[in-house]
Amino acid sequence: MYKSYSSKAPFLASFLVASLAGLGANASAANIINVIETGGDNEPTDTITAKWNGQTFSVSVANEPIPGAVVGTTYTAGTFGHHVPAFVDRNHRYANDPGTGGGNPLNIPGYLLGHEYILSGNDNRDNASYVLDVTIGFQSIFYMLIDNRLGDAENVLPPTFGPTKMQWILDDGWAAVMTGANRLGSMSRPDEVAIDEGADGTINQWYSVYSKTFEAGTLRLRQADNAGQNMYGVVVAVVPEPGVIGFAALGALALVLRRRS
Repeated sequence: MYKSYSSKAPFLASFLVASLAGLGANASAANIINVIETGGDNEPTDTITAKWNGQTFSVSVANEPIPGAVVGTTYTAGTFGHHVPAFVDRNHRYANDPGTGGGNPLNIPGYLLGHEYILSGNDNRDNASYVLDVTIGFQSIFYMLIDNRLGDAENVLPPTFGPTKMQWILDDGWAAVMTGANRLGSMSRPDEVAIDEGADGTINQWYSVYSKTFEAGTLRLRQADNAGQNMYGVVVAVVPEPGVIGFAALGALALVLRRRS
């Protein structure tokens, strides 16, 4: 269960974490060195394995990963933001939510914008043996975007983890990011990112945001355990240098105190 916030301290902590993460946007260029996918549907029938920003690949199915894509042309993945494709094998995309889901308008959290991210195949969502081995060059915060419908098919509440439902996220120490950036504006629920399935301007589903910090090197992400819903997304933000962190923390704290004075 998610605990409610009853003091200003957790709010300040979440605010500072989100603010500092955003400082890594410029430093994050070429942070992801390699992504090796195993256990995906691309073996051996498909040709599109997981990609990340800067990777160029040939379009094998019309309108994937973006509307209007023509078979045989190429697409180069960019950085994370509004309207970028979520998968290599769908034209679903991440999007700002104007409030169509019955809640408050919801923009993509600022700490995710402009960072490197990984596009995998949505068809891999139910592959028990699916693995992504990700190699990074700098200490980074990994943000895992997980379909709210995990575990109970309900898109209003956060994901429900369990023995066959991405339990590895909790076991490996990932934590919900809670800065109030969700449809309810609640500090006791994970932040959310909206999904426009089919890139038709309609918001259909929502992801909850979880994070964990990793040192430079190779780390492993595992199966989505999410048959019938959407594959997870991954955003990677370089952790700023200590000197930058200290300066930015003072500035962010001053801004919060000024707003509350």
